[in-house]
Order: sequence, then C-alpha cells, then structure tokens
Amino acid sequence: MAKFNSYLLGKVTKSVGNVTMCYMNKQNIARAKIFSRKDNPTPEVLTQRAKMKALIELSRWLLPVVQKGFRGIGSGTTSNAFVSLNMGCVSVDEDYAVTVDYARMLVAAGIRNTPKVSVTYDSDASKYAFVQEAEEAEEGYAAGDDLVYAVLYETEVQRARLVALRVRGEGGSTSYALPENWSAENVKAYCFAMKKGGKVCSNSVSLTVG
Repeated sequence: MAKFNSYLLGKVTKSVGNVTMCYMNKQNIARAKIFSRKDNPTPEVLTQRAKMKALIELSRWLLPVVQKGFRGIGSGTTSNAFVSLNMGCVSVDEDYAVTVDYARMLVAAGIRNTPKVSVTYDSDASKYAFVQEAEEAEEGYAAGDDLVYAVLYETEVQRARLVALRVRGEGGSTSYALPENWSAENVKAYCFAMKKGGKVCSNSVSLTVG
C-alpha cells in the first residue's frame, strides 16, 4: 500500500493494471491486487483430500447403484451421501496413496432391515448364485414386498452390476453370469433391501463369495 498526492488526478478511485487506487482519509492510496493465495496444507488436510478424491471417483463408477442405494439420505445428492458415509473405509499412507476397505464400504444406506442373502460362484459355469432366505414383515422396518438387490463390483475394470433378486418375503435362488471382461478374483459382492416405491433402503451388507 502506498499513499500519494496528485493535483492533476484529484480524488482517484480506479484500477490500473494490478494496482487499485482509492481515496481515504483525504489521501490517495494505491494498493496491489492479490490475484491468488497459495495455502500450505497440513498432512491432515492432504489426507482428507486424498480420501475425498478417491471416494468421489468411486461414486462415479458406482453411480447407478449409488443413485438407488442412497436415495433419501441427507440433504445433498446421493453421491455426497456415499462419500460422507464411506470416509471411514478409506485409509491413506504416508505417500497419500489410498486403500479402500471394500468389506466395510456401503453401497446403500437406510433404516430398513438388511436382507438375508448368501452367494456362491461356479467357476466352471462363470455364474453367481444368490440364495435368499424368506423373511417376515416388521412394522416400519421390513415388508414382504420389499425389493432385494445384489451388487457386483469389479475393482479393476471399475464397473458395477445391480442384480434384482426376489422380494423379501420369498426365498429362493437367483443366478447371474459373470459379465464379459470381468475377473472373478476382483469382484466384490453386496446386497441391500429397498421399500417398494424406492424411498427407503437398508444398509448394504458385504457378501463373502463362496
């Protein structure tokens, strides 16, 4: 900041290049504009940024699942809800490399009861078999016509499949073929339930593939 007097210019209030001039306390004052400000983030900030970046990218690959599984959660978008609720399943090392604990990751969230589903994989037929146990209704938390879904996510090709299973009140088995170009070794499996009408879900459950 610099003070100056100018009989020719009088009271100056304008900008020239990177200098802004104004008139204060009966004096002309020139100030340099501040175009940018570089911060000096702490390790905690960098860790948080790495987690956020990884989860935002993951939410994009899982978008069709996230849009269904996080509907009605929080006041923001379904993707924001996914990121917020999964911060705890992401770890960052000293080089800010990210590791996702897929067993803890939620692909759906809500107060509905989680469904009872198990899954096996037949490597000869390249098919998954989802076996579902029939459940009774519970007022406010479960209904016989609740929709039940399985989710398959291939971590290397970064693609997901949403598999419609039977309604909650019906037991049985549903098969699903391994998608083309997928490797079974990289597939993570989940399931969740949704109230008929699609407004309330259960938390998802990570499935161990047998």
